[in-house]
Amino acid sequence: MQDNVEIYTKALIQVIYDSREYREFVKAKKKVAGQPELKAQINQYRMDVYKLQNYCDAKDLFEQTEEFNRQHAQFRKNPLVDEYLRSELAVCRILQRVASEVVDSVDLDLDDIAGKIRL
Repeated sequence: MQDNVEIYTKALIQVIYDSREYREFVKAKKKVAGQPELKAQINQYRMDVYKLQNYCDAKDLFEQTEEFNRQHAQFRKNPLVDEYLRSELAVCRILQRVASEVVDSVDLDLDDIAGKIRL
């Protein structure tokens, strides 16, 4: 059975590689790779988004998100930045959907402890 999991995991990875979304991301990534300063700015932006999403106080999240978007509006108008971030998001959504469907389909008998742990 382990061999099947490995085989189908590799097949799923190949399907993701072959997807339009992933191919667009690879193109954008190559364009950005030729501009190290822009790549660094994009990476900083990505880290800041991560911090905003994961460390921001929930009661202030809306206001902080609005302020963050205002501060970065000009940066996001750069067509290459927009292409990179949009294509990255599309790939992330595929990965989230796959992970969610797998997790939802496999019963790990967590009902008794789900309320006690943060999933």
